[in-house]
Amino acid sequence: MNTNRRRLAARSSESNPTRNEAGVGLIEIVISMMLLAILATALVPVLVQGLKQAASNATLATATQLANDELEHVRTWTTCSELTPATVNVTDARGVVLTVATTVSSCTATPENPASVPITVTVTRHDTGVTVTSTTTYLFITGS
Repeated sequence: MNTNRRRLAARSSESNPTRNEAGVGLIEIVISMMLLAILATALVPVLVQGLKQAASNATLATATQLANDELEHVRTWTTCSELTPATVNVTDARGVVLTVATTVSSCTATPENPASVPITVTVTRHDTGVTVTSTTTYLFITGS
């Protein structure tokens, strides 16, 4: 009788497959892959926006440095004859061409009557014409 019970128990375990299943099934794998695909698709725009912002920040940092360098150069001027507008094209490390333009207002300073002259430095992208940065300073001129 024990042998009959064993046979019966073996048959019942064979006919009930849920009791013997172990591991991950194909449906679980497909569902996991779909969830990962949805998550990856949701993160792609964030990654693209981050890359665009990094490129924009690199151009802005370069333009700001160029404007500061030009202002340092302008600060060495002391007479009206040195105040000359200038435009220079500079290529940054990423290959973006930036135009640095120095604009000088009319100078009426004389040795007897020094004056403050406004000077504007503007950095624009050469390819788009968009102004990246612009700054104005007043330069104290002591001679003509």
